[in-house]
Amino acid sequence: MVSEITTAAVISPLMILIGLVLGFILLKIQGE
Repeated sequence: MVSEITTAAVISPLMILIGLVLGFILLKIQGE
Protein backbone atom coordinates (compact mmCIF):
# COMPACT_ATOMS: atom_id res chain seq x y z
CA MET A 1 0.00 0.00 0.00
CA VAL A 2 2.72 2.45 1.01
CA SER A 3 4.73 1.69 -2.12
CA GLU A 4 1.69 2.37 -4.32
CA ILE A 5 1.07 5.72 -2.65
CA THR A 6 4.75 6.65 -2.92
CA THR A 7 4.82 5.65 -6.59
CA ALA A 8 1.77 7.78 -7.34
CA ALA A 9 3.25 10.73 -5.41
CA VAL A 10 6.48 10.43 -7.44
CA ILE A 11 4.94 9.76 -10.88
CA SER A 12 2.33 12.55 -10.72
CA PRO A 13 4.87 15.43 -10.48
CA LEU A 14 7.08 13.67 -13.04
CA MET A 15 4.22 13.49 -15.56
CA ILE A 16 3.46 17.19 -15.01
CA LEU A 17 7.16 18.06 -15.45
CA ILE A 18 7.41 15.99 -18.64
CA GLY A 19 4.27 17.67 -20.00
CA LEU A 20 5.67 21.14 -19.29
CA VAL A 21 9.01 20.26 -20.91
CA LEU A 22 7.33 18.80 -24.01
CA GLY A 23 5.08 21.85 -24.34
CA PHE A 24 8.06 24.18 -23.99
CA ILE A 25 10.03 22.26 -26.64
CA LEU A 26 7.06 22.32 -29.03
CA LEU A 27 6.69 26.09 -28.54
CA LYS A 28 10.41 26.61 -29.24
CA ILE A 29 10.22 24.48 -32.40
CA GLN A 30 7.15 26.37 -33.67
CA GLY A 31 8.74 29.73 -32.79
CA GLU A 32 11.80 29.10 -34.96
